[in-house]
Amino acid sequence: MKTGLCVLFGLGLISSEANAQSSVTLFGVADIYTEFLSNQQGVPGSGAATSIRMASGGKSGSRWGLKGTEDLGEGWQAVFKLESDIDLNTGSGVGSGGFDRSAWVGLQNVQWGTLRLGRQYTTLFDIMEHYSPTVAYSTIYEPDGAIVGLNFRENNVVKYLLQIGNLLLESHYSVGGTAGAFQSGAGSGAGFDYNAGALSFAAAYDDINGTAPGAISHFRRYAASSVYTLARLQLVAGVTAGNGNVSTPGVVTRYTFYWIGTRYQVSDALQIIDAFYYEDIKAMNPALGQPATRPANPQQVTLQLNYFLSKATTLYLTSGYVRKAALDFDNYNYNFLNYSLAANRSSSLGIALGMRKTF
Repeated sequence: MKTGLCVLFGLGLISSEANAQSSVTLFGVADIYTEFLSNQQGVPGSGAATSIRMASGGKSGSRWGLKGTEDLGEGWQAVFKLESDIDLNTGSGVGSGGFDRSAWVGLQNVQWGTLRLGRQYTTLFDIMEHYSPTVAYSTIYEPDGAIVGLNFRENNVVKYLLQIGNLLLESHYSVGGTAGAFQSGAGSGAGFDYNAGALSFAAAYDDINGTAPGAISHFRRYAASSVYTLARLQLVAGVTAGNGNVSTPGVVTRYTFYWIGTRYQVSDALQIIDAFYYEDIKAMNPALGQPATRPANPQQVTLQLNYFLSKATTLYLTSGYVRKAALDFDNYNYNFLNYSLAANRSSSLGIALGMRKTF
């Protein structure tokens, strides 16, 4: 009997040790908001119209996922992440389904860095994430499509990250996989993020290739930004330049996008964010059947109030006012959020009240 107890006790210790070396975490975000919009394009013949709608993912996209680490010894860990979009309005997945946000596995070491393989965000997206005025690209009332573009997630990515003191270095290559056309569908990027406490600054670029054989198109984006922290106040400023030769109708092919903003922590529970965005559009493909034109440069102001009920639960009230474009410059950024601007109007106002819960 005593021998049996000793064996069971020993097995328990082994199991406990194994559990300590390996972990899997369920995580996610549940975010939903109700929104009022002015000067939207209504049904045919109605002209400008007001819209009230409910949507999923206001401060950030709703999602769920699994992530984990396994201790391999000598400072090495195996890591993975699987992450999928959720539409809280319907309870269904969105996009391509499956783990459409992230699906990668890798190795990491404090000294030698991290190597990841699979579907991942681009380097520019990662590096600039904490330099958007609203922090991590608020889905509503931040024209982040001008910063990160349409292909901010890519398949077949090899990514390397290395932390050296206050400096983070990151690069990636997306393998196209087309025989005889190495560059077809491929992408690459590199960047750095330097955080020295009160002052941090970062820069990155991404290059995305098209897949048309014999005449591969590209779209390149270059971004730089900085944040200065003074007690409870943070000042944010950044710029993105984009240049491509894609032929898609209605797409901006050359532009410079600027943003400035402040984040003020009024108290532990209340944060105020304001921002101004401006896009200098230098070239745009004409819509089908339309002559080539250079549209007016859009501008937007954003105000966001965040009330933290806890570290994991936030109530937010946010608004955006735009001139010479749809909200979030959506008509120039591939209609990410289905905002529109009535043909006989030059400005639009959006106001949203929402709740965000992380787990």
